[in-house]
Amino acid sequence: MPRPDRPRPGALRRSRLRRWALLVALACAAGCPRDNDPEPTPGIRIDAERYRVELADDDFAKGGAAPLVTIVVFSDFACPPCARLWQVLDHVVEDYGDDVRVVFRSYTVAGFAGGEQAAEAVYAAGAQGKFWEMHARLFGQLAEGGGFDRPTLRAHAEAIGLDVPRFLDDLDTGTQTARRARDRRTATTLGIKGLPVTFVNGLYLAGFVDEATMHGILDEEIKRARALVDDGVPRAELYATLMAKAATKRVGQPEAAESLRADLAKKAAATEPPKTLVEPRGDARYRIEPGASGLRGPADAPVVIVAFVDFQCPFCRRAWTEELAGILERNPADVALSVRHLPLPIHNAAAGAAKASLAAGAQGKFWEFHDKLFAHAGSLGRSAFQAWSAEFGLDEAEFLAALDDPATAKIVEADTQLANRVGVNGTPGFFVNGRYVNGYTPGVLAGVVDEEVARAKQLVAEGTKRGEVFAKAMAEAIPESEFPNP
Repeated sequence: MPRPDRPRPGALRRSRLRRWALLVALACAAGCPRDNDPEPTPGIRIDAERYRVELADDDFAKGGAAPLVTIVVFSDFACPPCARLWQVLDHVVEDYGDDVRVVFRSYTVAGFAGGEQAAEAVYAAGAQGKFWEMHARLFGQLAEGGGFDRPTLRAHAEAIGLDVPRFLDDLDTGTQTARRARDRRTATTLGIKGLPVTFVNGLYLAGFVDEATMHGILDEEIKRARALVDDGVPRAELYATLMAKAATKRVGQPEAAESLRADLAKKAAATEPPKTLVEPRGDARYRIEPGASGLRGPADAPVVIVAFVDFQCPFCRRAWTEELAGILERNPADVALSVRHLPLPIHNAAAGAAKASLAAGAQGKFWEFHDKLFAHAGSLGRSAFQAWSAEFGLDEAEFLAALDDPATAKIVEADTQLANRVGVNGTPGFFVNGRYVNGYTPGVLAGVVDEEVARAKQLVAEGTKRGEVFAKAMAEAIPESEFPNP
């Protein structure tokens, strides 16, 4: 899941970040890329006190209306770790769907780096129904090294289609100052000092939380929440039920959270630093052939897409639902798809999902499982895989045996090693008759496919048999022995 590329920062940005780094050290606690991700942390459980963080009717939130987990985030648009945390939270909302709700709260440092103006700007945009559009642009502005002066805020307002005179009038008259101040009072009452701060169903987490850690915490909280629902608590009342018993005192660093951070630091120190992969060249073809999934499409298709995917990667899901499925429908005779597996460490259930799809494939139901996995919103696990096997009429004993068979795991491992050798640096990664397409950007994959279909038709017109076009491309492609990574 690659992140969007950013322009190289200039001297102004470097100067600002150096000044901010000093403050972060004092005030702040400590599409899917592959490098520099910690090992997955399944089953994280923080047995700490829950703190009462009340919700308001006018809160801005994304995710489910009646979630199993409510995340309240205090952040400042002038805080780089806050921007990084919101990238994680955007992925969390995509991964967990209606099971999670993320609530925004502003906590600004008086007079620092335009954060107060930015907070009032996002609330002014919210008054016109464009809160999250402005939220994304302001954190993006921070990443690009810009400030939050009036011309910049006005440009953002114009870009997202606000009534600009009304927006500027709100800023000039301080319409949103009271709301920003209310958020700050809430943070002060809770005893918050550093940024960012996250409350997960009232559990206090100080500082940036990486994606693997957040997934582990959410998986455990969802289990607890489901147990409450099973005991009769309505989903819509879950958060209120937890808050009714939560502590009203000021926060302190949870011992269990500190222990978790220490364990992660120890594990990271004991792990060899990840190798930097050399990516495939855009002007070459690589000998990447179909994997164990087989082909979705005609066996003699002249164009074959081999996709390296992670079933928990939201960008893989978007690529399938928004573009790839349509490509296959528009080219039923000319294009086929094969899947190879690249489960990422940041997604705890991805390796299990890959093995489950292969176990289903052993009974001829790989593509049914593939579609189900990408359509599913929320957490994944063995019980879900087992239920789907019954839904698709599989022999349950045979499915579970294949799921647990070391040979199945070796297929996933072999696909991952192939991805390493050729240099796929995130998911999704596509090879269209050997041509590499990195990640999902709407229209890019479709454009390459169209070019290859046109080329295939030209080859057929010149005398190449349809069923030999892909084989010809592979014969001329760079072989695995010459892939860029040892």
